[in-house]
Amino acid sequence: MNKGKERIVLFGSSNGKYYSDNSMFVFEWILKNRNDIKPVWLTRNRAVFDKLRKEKKPVALINSIKGVVLLFKASVGLFTNSLRDLAINPFLMPKFLNLIALRHGKSVKKVRFAIEGSKILKKEKGEREKENYHIKYAISTSEFISDIQEQCLLIGREKHIVTGYPRNDELFNPSEENKNKWKKFTESVRFNKAILYGPSWRHGREATRFFPFNDFDKNELKNFLESKKIILLLRPHKNDLLRYNSLSKFLKELASSSENIKFVSHDIFPDVNSILPFIDVLISDYSALYHDFLLLDRPLMFVPYDFDDYNKQNGFLYDYYENLPGPALKNFKDFCNNIEAISRGIDEYIDKRRKLCDRVHFYKDSKSCERVSKLIDRILDENK
Repeated sequence: MNKGKERIVLFGSSNGKYYSDNSMFVFEWILKNRNDIKPVWLTRNRAVFDKLRKEKKPVALINSIKGVVLLFKASVGLFTNSLRDLAINPFLMPKFLNLIALRHGKSVKKVRFAIEGSKILKKEKGEREKENYHIKYAISTSEFISDIQEQCLLIGREKHIVTGYPRNDELFNPSEENKNKWKKFTESVRFNKAILYGPSWRHGREATRFFPFNDFDKNELKNFLESKKIILLLRPHKNDLLRYNSLSKFLKELASSSENIKFVSHDIFPDVNSILPFIDVLISDYSALYHDFLLLDRPLMFVPYDFDDYNKQNGFLYDYYENLPGPALKNFKDFCNNIEAISRGIDEYIDKRRKLCDRVHFYKDSKSCERVSKLIDRILDENK
């Protein structure tokens, strides 16, 4: 069967739920730059389907007849999370479909097979083996990241190709659409600096805690932000919002207390990288988000309040504190003092930040989508 004729390339993300992440950025780039390729976005989210169809972008529902037919007509698929990004069921994936694993970031924390003594259910093991069979390439941001990514995925070190993450192209060259969306989102408040608080997912063990400080005071935060003309964005992991209503309630109440605090859910900005270019300071913990943010060479702060537990449950792929490119905040006073220092232009972590950036990112440009497109070409050419 000649799969190369129509040059159909499938894209999906987040188990079919969102139009986001690395897949979205490559998809958009292909639409604008490669009329010799026929890209199609696959989703199981009706709202995403309707949005893309309204924008006249090629899209199909995963569980539709068209979606299944496309799955069997294409020879290349790009995904971020799992085979469920593209197929109704992972075991319905046709044998001849070659995949490029774009992933959704490689953080310092261990996941999957890198976790010592990790045990996975028989069904999940079967899905992972099926996924690994189909993966032709897995992209990364450096050889160092390729090494630690292989510890997690176990797909074969030779499959990891350094291209940079497509979503990071946006950091160097933000689109007019995202500029306008950001401007509209923040037009109600005047501010000098924007801070994003975006912690990691704790794998369902417990809800992530924001401001886990004994001396935290909501009114003090409100007054501090307003006096310094700072806008603070609260961005929990989407799985936290799905599981923990109490966290969602806490963040929304915090946001309602001041115009300078905003709750930034995935419904507002499905892809966090679309707002990163406009952020002056990032607060995180173990999230892959801080690896991306390194490319902007701007200050970071960290809240690793459960480091010992996280180290015991997951572990880390490299020495966390030895390479930490920003202060680890112990209390709310630390939070305020460090922001004060940053506001005065004090940046004590610049060397450490740049050192880690060089280790994590080989490319520091806006051409990752283009490099990924060359991997697509390789597969398509093999299937002529």
